[in-house]
Amino acid sequence: MNTTAEGMTSQLTRPLNSLITLCLTRLRRNGEVLEPAPPNIAHHDISVPVRGGQTSTGDHIKTLFDCELPADKENETFVKCLEKAQLQGPGIRFVVLGSENYVGKWLNGGKRGAGLNYKCFAQQFVSTPVGPGQRNFFEQTLLLGEVQYDDITQQLNDMAQSEGIDQDTIKYGENKAYDRMVEEASIRCQRRLANIVRCIARCSLRPICISGGNEDILGLGYGVHLGRTVAQNSVTNLTLGNFDCHADYKYLDERGAHSGNGFSILNAIGCLQKYAVLGLSPYENREHMMEQLINTNCWYRYLDDISLIGANNRPSLFESLLDMIKALETDGGEVPGLCVDLDVTEDFSTASCPATLGFTRAQVHELVQEFTRYNKPFFLLLAEGMPDPSVPITAGVNRTLGKYQAGLVACYLRNCISVPHI
Repeated sequence: MNTTAEGMTSQLTRPLNSLITLCLTRLRRNGEVLEPAPPNIAHHDISVPVRGGQTSTGDHIKTLFDCELPADKENETFVKCLEKAQLQGPGIRFVVLGSENYVGKWLNGGKRGAGLNYKCFAQQFVSTPVGPGQRNFFEQTLLLGEVQYDDITQQLNDMAQSEGIDQDTIKYGENKAYDRMVEEASIRCQRRLANIVRCIARCSLRPICISGGNEDILGLGYGVHLGRTVAQNSVTNLTLGNFDCHADYKYLDERGAHSGNGFSILNAIGCLQKYAVLGLSPYENREHMMEQLINTNCWYRYLDDISLIGANNRPSLFESLLDMIKALETDGGEVPGLCVDLDVTEDFSTASCPATLGFTRAQVHELVQEFTRYNKPFFLLLAEGMPDPSVPITAGVNRTLGKYQAGLVACYLRNCISVPHI
């Protein structure tokens, strides 16, 4: 892909190359690729329901605490823990983790989330009944926990309190000092996520990330790129498919990394080989962003260019999916990944930016199923879930959100299990 498309610099107050260098410098931190320190992970207390004659996912999946580690496990490196987890029972192949922070959304004009998305997902995921033939892939799944960013966001809270800033109403550009701190916080969050994912991918484990915002494709993708490069002893880039009503391919600008430009940053820093997005809203993607998609040879298809009722003047949804998969084909060596933005789901109230036009939940489920069967993505990102903080995580719309995401993860696992271990 072309990392210096014509016209990009015209949108910037700083040269494009300096912004790319700034992103890389912040990601790498003091010239090193990433710090090898153990990750910040929270393990939530999640209850597994007991029903007579029925087993649930929670009876079979693993956590790091389930692994038989030495008594001094606190001195074990995270990679050693993962390697030992691979040796337990049938062996771990998949690692599920949560990542939720509001800074990337805020930089893109979105709302601060409640931080409950992973909890909603995890509760429903461990409660999922295990059907015939499903025990195998659940036994090969490690429920890692949720990446913690409290120390990073607390610095923003402290500054807001000292400056008298209302973080629920302030907009980008109203306080330059606060803007700079949020920009730095956003890249620090992505660096932390990338550090954890790098360890997972280095061990040839497949990360599944439940995210509050699409900015996490930067940390997830960069971490996979680094981890697989080490594992394969050669530079390994990405091919990414995205089911989304927004392309999230905005120009790089002063805000740095945010939920609207994760894919374009991966391209600019040289990690992204191919990108394809299916289901774009014809009313929610600006002209300059679509021009950048074209200039960097990305594939995309609008929702209204797909026939959902069998009209013969447009390709069907399945034909569009096959076109998308074909556009992502390479000569080999790249790592494929899949992102599902819940915004692509029609009128889904617990998505962060629900679309009036989109796919049904059943269609999204089938898209994940067929994409996984044909493309065999190494990793999965589910993004933009936004639970209602006024509702318990096990009730109402939050229960629906959790079950929806749990079903998509189970669909990915079921269709990945036949893929050879790498």
